Parts: sequence; C-alpha cells; structure tokens
Amino acid sequence: MTLSSPNRAFPLERLEGNTGSMSWWSGAFGRVAGSLDELRTSVQAVTDVDGVGAAVTAARADAQDVVSALAAEIAEAELLAGVLQRYADAFSTSAEQANGLIDDIESAHETWQSAADEAEQAGLLALWTSRSGEADDVRRANDDAQDAVAVRDAAARDLADLWEQYETHYAAWDTAYDAALAELAGAGSTMTAASRSLLDELLAADGPAEVLALWLANPELHEEIAAAHPEIIGNLDGIPYDVRARVNRDRLEDLYNSHPTGEQGEQIEALWNALTQGAPPPDLISFDPDGSDQVTAALSYGDLDAATDINVLVPGMNSNVTGIGEWGDSARALNSAGPGLATAVWFGYDSPNELEEPAMDRAEDGAAALRSFLLGVDAVHPDAETAVIAHSYGSTTAALAIGSQADALGVDQFIAVGSAGFPSYPRVLSNLENADGLQMYATLSEDDAWARIGRDTSFGGGHGTVPETLPGMTEFGSDGGYGADGEHLTPTGGHSAHQGGNGPLPSGDGDGYLVEGSESFYNIQQIVLTGEPGTEMDGEGSQSGFWDLPDWLDWLPVNPYRT
Repeated sequence: MTLSSPNRAFPLERLEGNTGSMSWWSGAFGRVAGSLDELRTSVQAVTDVDGVGAAVTAARADAQDVVSALAAEIAEAELLAGVLQRYADAFSTSAEQANGLIDDIESAHETWQSAADEAEQAGLLALWTSRSGEADDVRRANDDAQDAVAVRDAAARDLADLWEQYETHYAAWDTAYDAALAELAGAGSTMTAASRSLLDELLAADGPAEVLALWLANPELHEEIAAAHPEIIGNLDGIPYDVRARVNRDRLEDLYNSHPTGEQGEQIEALWNALTQGAPPPDLISFDPDGSDQVTAALSYGDLDAATDINVLVPGMNSNVTGIGEWGDSARALNSAGPGLATAVWFGYDSPNELEEPAMDRAEDGAAALRSFLLGVDAVHPDAETAVIAHSYGSTTAALAIGSQADALGVDQFIAVGSAGFPSYPRVLSNLENADGLQMYATLSEDDAWARIGRDTSFGGGHGTVPETLPGMTEFGSDGGYGADGEHLTPTGGHSAHQGGNGPLPSGDGDGYLVEGSESFYNIQQIVLTGEPGTEMDGEGSQSGFWDLPDWLDWLPVNPYRT
C-alpha cells in the first residue's frame, strides 16, 4: 500500500539507513582526518629543516606542497565525518520514529477505509429503506447509518493523529537530509564562503517562497552559484524562471551535443527540437535527465513574467517528453485564446503504463513534485491566475497535489479531462471541495474507454472517485457541438489528449481533448478566459458515444453518474 500524508504529501515509505553503520563510517573518516593531520605535522617539520643548498631547498618546497595538499584532504575527511554523524543522529531521532509509524498508519488506513465503505453501504441502505420500507425499518436503518458514520469518523480521527505524528518526524528527517546534501554540495567547490552559505540556505528553505526571498536578497551571488551548480538552480522551485531557463538550456545543449542514445537520447532530442524549432521557442524551466526513469522537464510557452493567467498542462498515462510537439501545440493554441496568457507543459514525473495505472504509486511520486512546482508558480507570480489542466492519470496526480493543502496551492482553476479518477482520500477530497477560490471543471467523452476503465480498476478504489459528481464541480461537454460564432466543434473520439482514440478498443470519430477545434478544448479556452464553459452539456451537435453507461442502461429508473 502506497499512501501520502494529507497535509504535506510526504510519501508513506520506509526511510532506509543504518545509524550504527553511519556512525562507524563517521568515526573512520574522523580517524583518517586525525592520521592525515599527524602526517601534516610531521611533514611541516621538514619545511623548517636547517641547511642550505639545492637539495635542502627542494625538500622544503616539496614538503610545503604536501602540506598544502593534505589540508584539502583533511578538510574533506572532517566534513564527511561531521555530515555522517549529524545525519546519523537525525536519522535515529526522526527517521526511525517515522518508520515505526508506518504499520500503524497502514492498519489505521485500512480500518478507516473499511469503516468508510460500511458507512456508505449503510447510508445507501437507509436511503433505499426510506423509499420502500416500514417506519420501524426506516428508523433502524437510519440508526445503523448514524452508527456507521460515527465509527468512520472515529477511525478518521485516529488516522489523522497518526499522520500528524508521521509528518512531524518525516519533516525533521527531511530537514536533516537537506542539510546534509547542502554541506556535501558545497564540498570541494571553488565557491566563496558567501555563496556556499547561500546555497546551504536555499536547499534548506521551507518552500519556494523562502527560496525566492533568499535569491532576490543576494543578487551578487547569482552567477557564481548558477555556474557551480546549474543542476540545482535550474530545478529549484522559487528561483525565477528566466534564470532556470538559461542554465537548463545550456545543460540540455551540452547533453545533446554528447549524442546520447536509447530512450534518453530520443527524449533529449525531442526537447532540443522543441527549443530550436518553431517560433517563439519555449523556455526550459525545469530539466532533470537522470533523476527518474524518464527525462523530466517543464517547458513554458509565452511570457511568464508578463502573464496575468498561467496555465499548467499535466499529461497522463504513457506520456513523456517525446510528445512535447503535440503538447506544445496545445499550449500555443491556449495562449492564443486571449491576452496575458502563458502556459507551462509539465512532464515532471514518471507517468504510468497500463499495468501501473491501477495503483497510486506514480501519482504519489508525481504529486510531491507537482506540488512544489505549483507552489513555485504561486511564489514567483503571486498575482497571476493559475489554471491546472490535467489529462487522464495526470488529473489523478494533480488532484492529489492540489488537494494536499487547504488553500489548493494557490490554484484558481482545476480542469480535468478524461480523468482516470480522483484519489479517494477524504482529506484530499475535502480540500478540493472547500478550498477558497478554487473552481473545478471536468469532462468525459462518451467515447472515452480508458478513463472509465481507470476509475473502475484502481487498486482498492485508490483513484476511483468520479470527478464529474463531486460537489462544486462544473461538468462541460466534449462530445461535439457549436461555438458562439456557429463554428462546428468536433467530439473527442476516445481517451487521447491529441491523437489515437482508445487504441485497440472501439473509438469514435473526432479529435483529442486538447486539440484546437474540439468542443473540449473550446470549453477549456472559455473557462480560462471567463470562468465558464462555452457550450451547453449535451447541446446542439452533441453525439452519443459507445462507452456511455446511461446509453447502455437506459432501462434504469434513475440516471447513473457519468462513468
């Protein structure tokens, strides 16, 4: 079972480490430093040896060279000894405590999930009984439902208490881990002490807003730090995007010119083509070729600095940066809908394949990265309206990220297209439904097979929540229609964001959800501009689809949810 904490999206995972081993190695490095220091003292004596002549002068010079070289080796050994011991201490007091809570949280989650299922069933039974049962049966059913709800709520409180403890310990370990990385990042570099100190503070900052404040307060150190550690500055949320774009392009160009092969080579070539072909070219605002199974990146189209509205496109299942051409077309088309628009395409996680899609693992990993990215957007451009437009499993990931905080990470509009289902975590759903200023929209084509399969096959119902039925959700059409000027809008003929329909499964005619000219994309443009879809659900020109359950089960006395 893979879960994440409700408030800070920390993954529920066992933190690996051995304090005894770390302490032993710390001692070993300390002993090495001590031995080298003794050697330095002995060699230092040679620099003061009496005598004259070429041989003595050469000996003194050689001894001084050795002393100078030993200084760096001693400093490195002392650094490693100190970092390891400080991290070992933090691991013992924080990580081991967090690890000790994992089994309890998983058990409490199962208890809550079972209680939630029983409460739902009891509620449905009470509703059914109220329509057809005798008065005594109705009272008993209502009492049973209330009891079940009380059990569910008690289980939820117990689970929340455990999560709170876990987040406290995990955060303390995370801080220690960042501090250790910061110390090691500054080791052996030619940076000045001031730059090393700032880098330490940036890596230990409590979120993108603090990163931005630290960066802006030290303009004289920018070039030095970016030159020494472009891989950090190019991906650190909170750093201004023009800085990130510059260092990431340089890193991409260097890697492209090294002619990588295989899947990574294909992905690097796709990114380089995106940056060098088409006008105007996008900015590469994040880039990590080695941190995941896939090359992760984010590209921005339009002027982020001048934008009043920033859109973030989040791809779903089977996506990677080789598809940036189509996604870039969608970004440019979205920007053309009106003034002041800029759009980022976020390939910041390892997307799942068909076998991985039923689980929440990829969403859990991706949500943490997307959460940081969105907080960075809000920190760097706090006055811009932010819309997240997520397709397929990308909407599962985005819902988990946006719903991780009660303020929805500053997101103003969340638009889900062909969703594989939202996470079924109560805290996430509550945050999504109650966040001030957040408006939610969703569409599901009647010809979309894979979104329906995704919702119905998620392990344990992990992402089985139907977004179209959530309170406060605005559903919009994607089955064809007409725009305000009478232009024909095509239906979405399958699950694809662009081309491909449902693959081997039956598909209808039309375009993907994010293709300009489709009803889905027209409505997304109108939502971004006005806050409302541009067409009516099932309006003129709408087509019936193969995969819509009400069309198959029209004999039911009630219309089931759109699944």
